[in-house]
Amino acid sequence: MSAQGLRGVEWQISYGPADDRLRDFYLPALSRSVRFDRATGFFSSAALAIAAAGIVRLIQNGGRMRLLCGAQLSREDVEAIRRGEELGKRVGERMVGCLVDPQDQSLRARLEALAWMVAHGTLEIRVVLPKGPDGYPLPAEEAREYYHPKEGLFKDAFGDRIAFSGSSNESESSWQWNYEVFSVYHSWDFSEVYLKQVARRFEALWNGTEKDWIALPIPEAARAHLLKYTPERAPTKDPLEKPVYEETISQEEQNERILFQFVQDAPFLPNGHHLGAATSTVQPWPHQQRVADLVVQRFPEGFLLSDEVGLGKTIEAGLALRQLLLAGRVKRCLILTPKSVSRQWQEELYEKFVLNIPRYDGKTFYDVFDRELSSDDDNPWNAFPVFIASSQLAKRKDRQPELLAAKPWDLILVDEAHHARRKDFLQIERYRPNRLLGLLNALRDKARGLLLLTATPMQIHPVEVWDLLHLLGVGGKWGAGEENFLRFFEEMRKSAFSEVDWAFVLQMVRDELQTGGGPDPAFSSEALRQLGPVEWQQIQGLPWAKDTLPHIKALSEKGRAFLVEMVRRHTPLRRLAQRNTRSLLRKYQERGILRDTVPKRDPKPGWIPFREEEWKLYERIEEYISDFYNKYESERKGLGFIMTVYRRRLTSSFYAIQRSLERRLAFLEGRLPPSRLVDDDDLEQDDLELDVGEEMETVDRSLFADEIGYVKDFLARLKLLSGESKVERLLQDLKAILARRETVLIFTQYTDTMDYLRDQLREVYGSQVACYSGRGGERWDGTRWARTSKEVIKNLFLKGQEIKILLGTEAASEGLNLQTCGILINFDMPWNPMRVEQRIGRLDRIGQQHEVVWICNYFYEESVEATIYRRLEDRIDWFETVVGELQPILARVATAIRTVAMAKGAERTRRLEETLRELREQLEERQVTGLDLERYLEEVVAAPAKEEPPVRLKDLEALLLGSRVHGKRFRPHPEIGGAYLLSWEGEDVGVTFDPALFDRFPESFRLQSFGDEILTRLLAAVPEPVAAPLVPSPLAGEGWGEGAGRIVRCAAKGEYEHREYFIVREGRVVEIPTFAVLREALGQSGGVADPYRVGGEVREVFLSHVREARRRDREVEDARRRGAHLALEEEGRQLLLKAALIDLAIARQQELWDEPSPALSLVEGSAESSEDAVLNLRRKGFPFAPLLSLVSIEGLRPTPTDPFFVRIQGETRESLDRRMAALKPRIADVVKKLATFGRSGTSEPGAADNGDITVSITTFR
Repeated sequence: MSAQGLRGVEWQISYGPADDRLRDFYLPALSRSVRFDRATGFFSSAALAIAAAGIVRLIQNGGRMRLLCGAQLSREDVEAIRRGEELGKRVGERMVGCLVDPQDQSLRARLEALAWMVAHGTLEIRVVLPKGPDGYPLPAEEAREYYHPKEGLFKDAFGDRIAFSGSSNESESSWQWNYEVFSVYHSWDFSEVYLKQVARRFEALWNGTEKDWIALPIPEAARAHLLKYTPERAPTKDPLEKPVYEETISQEEQNERILFQFVQDAPFLPNGHHLGAATSTVQPWPHQQRVADLVVQRFPEGFLLSDEVGLGKTIEAGLALRQLLLAGRVKRCLILTPKSVSRQWQEELYEKFVLNIPRYDGKTFYDVFDRELSSDDDNPWNAFPVFIASSQLAKRKDRQPELLAAKPWDLILVDEAHHARRKDFLQIERYRPNRLLGLLNALRDKARGLLLLTATPMQIHPVEVWDLLHLLGVGGKWGAGEENFLRFFEEMRKSAFSEVDWAFVLQMVRDELQTGGGPDPAFSSEALRQLGPVEWQQIQGLPWAKDTLPHIKALSEKGRAFLVEMVRRHTPLRRLAQRNTRSLLRKYQERGILRDTVPKRDPKPGWIPFREEEWKLYERIEEYISDFYNKYESERKGLGFIMTVYRRRLTSSFYAIQRSLERRLAFLEGRLPPSRLVDDDDLEQDDLELDVGEEMETVDRSLFADEIGYVKDFLARLKLLSGESKVERLLQDLKAILARRETVLIFTQYTDTMDYLRDQLREVYGSQVACYSGRGGERWDGTRWARTSKEVIKNLFLKGQEIKILLGTEAASEGLNLQTCGILINFDMPWNPMRVEQRIGRLDRIGQQHEVVWICNYFYEESVEATIYRRLEDRIDWFETVVGELQPILARVATAIRTVAMAKGAERTRRLEETLRELREQLEERQVTGLDLERYLEEVVAAPAKEEPPVRLKDLEALLLGSRVHGKRFRPHPEIGGAYLLSWEGEDVGVTFDPALFDRFPESFRLQSFGDEILTRLLAAVPEPVAAPLVPSPLAGEGWGEGAGRIVRCAAKGEYEHREYFIVREGRVVEIPTFAVLREALGQSGGVADPYRVGGEVREVFLSHVREARRRDREVEDARRRGAHLALEEEGRQLLLKAALIDLAIARQQELWDEPSPALSLVEGSAESSEDAVLNLRRKGFPFAPLLSLVSIEGLRPTPTDPFFVRIQGETRESLDRRMAALKPRIADVVKKLATFGRSGTSEPGAADNGDITVSITTFR
């Protein structure tokens, strides 16, 4: 079958006597079809022969056919039927008489084709008869005026359809030259409305629902008569068909076409899952490949990628996204990133993964080359199937409605996902998501898959981790609410084994096993080896045991240790969160998996004292910032945020605060809109949930009038400053550093500071200074700072001759990997130490040329930042290693600095001491929150299995350069080896097939790899291979190789596409996994002893692979659905429990003269009957009663010792009533979801194997 299906032909709008209808319509339509519905005239040899035109092609596809025909009854027949004679018997006799044994061999061949299909169950025939007013069939002379349809409907494997409708002459003597005229309609254009009419008529007649018509299966007598023509073997050629190989091409050209077809099919082959990585520019580390493979294999299951900074979360996500896009498993994807790195994400996806994904800035879409892209869709979120947008844009109140109204997504990818969090953690039961978390909650049902990226999934509280896992759809008890999740980890934190509530913990393990988790094979094997089969089997059965305590008491000490480890290994956290650390890289080195350098760090603080004039001005500006921050925060929370921005800039450079205050004055004087008060540098990622523009637009500017005098005074004094102490220190350090090493990287948080520094450094180092920021690369050309491509900046800096000093902002920290540079100076220090980690990660990478990376961190000695860092030095080895379990504590450093910096005087001193005491206590405990991620997340120390991808870039290079069609387009690049100039649309385009070369010159060359637009068009321009039958054509002579196909291509179309190639060699079916194997096979000849057996074997092998792939997909979907259902049920149970406990609290408050409460008497009665307290809620009606009928309340016993009940003791009746009222909408929502969910949410076993899989098989000679 053609890979293009029915759409691959330019059909005429009609066909008539002047057209070769067999060649131009029936044969191409049936060769592309898997289903053919045909309505012909009265049952006769000629009518059947005409209806069978070209059906040998349908037979070759393994297709199915339905045929409607009429029958001619005499008046005597009708009278006999009226007298009670069986209709089918009488009709059958007449039909047998009409099927005259043909003398014409071509007509006979057509009947044989129909008979073969009937015999093999692929053709159904029904007879239709018009009936009169009395309900009996009409005789032939009357019926002839009723039934004369000549219509047909073709359907291909992709679901596309075409139909024809017309008339023809069906006399036996002239059937080959019958006068036939018909119109053609398509399912993919305006004519679909006519196609639907043809389909409706056929279905109504077939099903016997058409008014005044009778439909019955072909009578057995007629069927038996037709079967007499059944041939021994399937017919392979229509008797009127011209020779198969009308297109005369050489075998060499045919082989080239087959290779091009294979390349186009490569993403859909069984081993295509590594194609994306093999044809990208990255060589992933083992852990990156493992995570990417997991995401692809388990799609659409969501994951939390939480590797340490610098270990390649973006690489993992990019590898997975590339593979999912190439394989067609993801067609719509939204990538949400912080605004400051959206451009870097776009560049990274292109430079590493050959994905030119549009970027949306809120007004316009741009491709990676900064070309504006247009769209006709009114909703911008539907404009392109895949694009990047900032999280700040997506979460805006005015943007959320159109985003939520957009079409569903296959995948949503969120970078820095920890910004989606609650507004506070003081009252965990009070769920108050910030705007980004609220948006992602709303998008959950609009996306099949979700991928969350963050190095710090927990910054303050373990509930942050649950919030992220909940977005991924964690099921059962784990997903019903955060209480079970938090309680589990609190139990496992207990130091004494006997103190753990093992009944609860093992319930949670069982729940994980029921909702997607599975046994850990490696751990099970080790446990079996160490414990023996008896004890290990006992431990494995504990999650399912009713009474666990006796079994647990009987365990040995080693058995208890394995029980603890088994519990840790079976949580949704371990299954859905993937975390790798630098310790893993060192383990790779120890095992010889990794040979490149994993550098060590040597960080040093640079304490820089203020000059007197600097200190005085610094103090005054700091006091101004603190005063107005507190004033604005007292007006409205969040309004003082802008002052924290200024405070950060103050310790970066005096020039940076000067630029900010200039913008502030313009705003205060009405010359600048609120949206331009800050730039991208100011909106540091920690503050993603705030939008300054939105906050300030609703505020009366007169509130800020008191600032004007201060700001003008500060600006005047700032302009009088002569230089800066930090710059003087930098110049001293650079002189010493460049005497020992060739290059140095200097980071600052602000472009303003970078602009100031580059002018200072240029006076000393001239053109050896370059910079890279959100504006891109810039370099001094002797007269000005000229724009320079990132490609040039990176390559010159790596060489270390023309550019020795590179200044960068946060944009550079995301966009450049500089392994040849071994020195980093942090000219300013972000409040969040994790941002510093990201900077260091540009140098501290595998393959770093220096064994030790030097890091110098500049602090103004008298600043709050310096004080806090210095006071914690004895507890924290700042930046010597990437922090692990200290991450949640260090994430609080930013909050600590802000809290102290925004106070003044005695209050500052008090806050400083209090903050430091809290941080020290937390550092001493080392387990601040009860959830140490490293203990629950696995690092797999193993090289991934080597599997050859179907195509490599060298294969593409050889194919295209040697191609008859495209080879002359390419000529070697005159200057750079490994590159070519491609003649394309009137221009010479620089291209390469070398990923290393493209990595060096991504702006000069295009990598010819999957995903590149030019390669896609080059591949599509090569004609399809000429198809051949699996069975040799009778016209091809005696030899097998002359006419029969040697290469077999199988294709299945559905939600996901599948392709596979086979060669028939010595009577055996052999899979063709790679381009190299195919090329070798094309050079060989082959023969088949029994081509019919081989054809069936190919089909069965391919079907088994497709079924297995679909089974895996269904398994993931079923597990997710089952988990979601169980989570809903558990959420309903917990809500009922809370309602019963509120009932109990109300009952205890009843006055002496009130009626006794059923709730009180039941709960305070026997424990066995306390479930009735929940059942008693039925008396409250909706929504309690329906929920009770939808969930099991077994084991749901409200008790006065329940923590929730203890918490609500002492609340007023009004407060308790409000609690109960608040529960009602939540319960109603659960009832609604459970009712629509249904209890048959998963597939029956084997359902994936028995589905309707449409397979097309094409053979090539």
